[in-house]
Amino acid sequence: MLTRIDREIIADLYLSRDGLALVEEIVERFGSRFGGTPQEHQAAEFIREGFAALDVDRVVLETFTCPGWTRNDTRLAVTAPIQREMDCIALPYCPPGTVEGPLVYLGDGDPQTFVVRRDEIRGAIAMATTAAPRFFPRGMHRCEKLGRALDAGATGFIWMRGMAGGLPETGSARFGHSCEVPAVSVSYETGHELIRLGKKGTVRLRLTSTNENHPVTSHNVIAEFRGRRKPDEIIVIGAHYDGHDISQSAMDNATGLAVLMEAARALAPHRDILDRTVRMIAFAQEEMGLHGAHHHAEQHKGEAIRFMLNLDGTARSMNASFDLQGWPEAVGFFKKLFDEIFEDDVAVGDQIGLYADMYAFAARGIPAATLKSEPVGSSAAASRGYGHTPLDSLDKVTAKYIQVDAARVARLAVRLATLDDVPMARKTPAEISAKLRERGLDEVLRLESRPVPGQG
Repeated sequence: MLTRIDREIIADLYLSRDGLALVEEIVERFGSRFGGTPQEHQAAEFIREGFAALDVDRVVLETFTCPGWTRNDTRLAVTAPIQREMDCIALPYCPPGTVEGPLVYLGDGDPQTFVVRRDEIRGAIAMATTAAPRFFPRGMHRCEKLGRALDAGATGFIWMRGMAGGLPETGSARFGHSCEVPAVSVSYETGHELIRLGKKGTVRLRLTSTNENHPVTSHNVIAEFRGRRKPDEIIVIGAHYDGHDISQSAMDNATGLAVLMEAARALAPHRDILDRTVRMIAFAQEEMGLHGAHHHAEQHKGEAIRFMLNLDGTARSMNASFDLQGWPEAVGFFKKLFDEIFEDDVAVGDQIGLYADMYAFAARGIPAATLKSEPVGSSAAASRGYGHTPLDSLDKVTAKYIQVDAARVARLAVRLATLDDVPMARKTPAEISAKLRERGLDEVLRLESRPVPGQG
């Protein structure tokens, strides 16, 4: 029976360009859907109506409040050895205020650099690139580099794009809360101009921000196909629909939303075979600190959520990765499952991520994974490609990639909702904490002023 359903799902999705049409409509009507704005609220209602049209068993808006931010004027000025205004943009959660100090350029900002140059960083405005540090075993997020700079006593922070092209790269300064110091982004070219000035002597900067931090209201959109045999056991599939205010946010993450909604559309005719409830969630406020995902995971912590799959960074290429979040014992199971459905171009591994919605569930011990593919324009210097820049735009979106990932997700959902033997059990807070500690991620969370699971 599953073979027949697979064929129907694939035919339904591959003979439709509805996913591309959805991306175009949500971007053209609602822009970036930046967290807490009227455009984000309007997009939530649009998504609710789209789910309701599928005749799902339940569709609701889940409302919550969280820290928000408004972009105002930001200025970066060189005061020595010359006087010059430099182009910059504020990072979200950048507070109002003015700071002055010497520039300390930290390159790609590996952890040892912050230790060795700690005395220089104290009282200075630190600048690090977006690039992954060479000879370091993992990537480093913007919030980690900023957190290390603040821990060393920096009074300001500059996030320098690691790839040429005149693009500053946005992203929240702190993860989920306001930043303690002004923090901005500059392009590769502007950053190198500052570096060249430093060869003539100490560069002194004045950084002025009039941006505002304030609470906002946002909405998750929840749709469910209720399970027929074990309805209280839940498979959550989620994608965030908010984006950053400088961009159309087409690939990050309107395409993920399209994959989610197209998978829901393909599942609708087959709801009667779903033994367990499949809950599809369009999350708000991912970009500002996973607020929507954390709210849902906390509000529903008493439910029997069996598995959470996150769709952030899908539909960017044919090849994909399926990253489990601290459940290496399930790698073999999912490799076999993808092979059985002829999706052998999906690489399966275990790699914990702290910066996307699946983390809100994994941190609470719920088995979780994320499906993603490499973005256009990605490299070690700009790992998110054009994401978080003004060029995350509709021209990057491909209908075929949406179709492929929506089919993967729908077929996977059918199996997770019907198979009784899935080798993933919930973990205790102590077990999650141990997994994070093994990979040095507990230190990262502390540097970012985020709670460590199992530690109060």
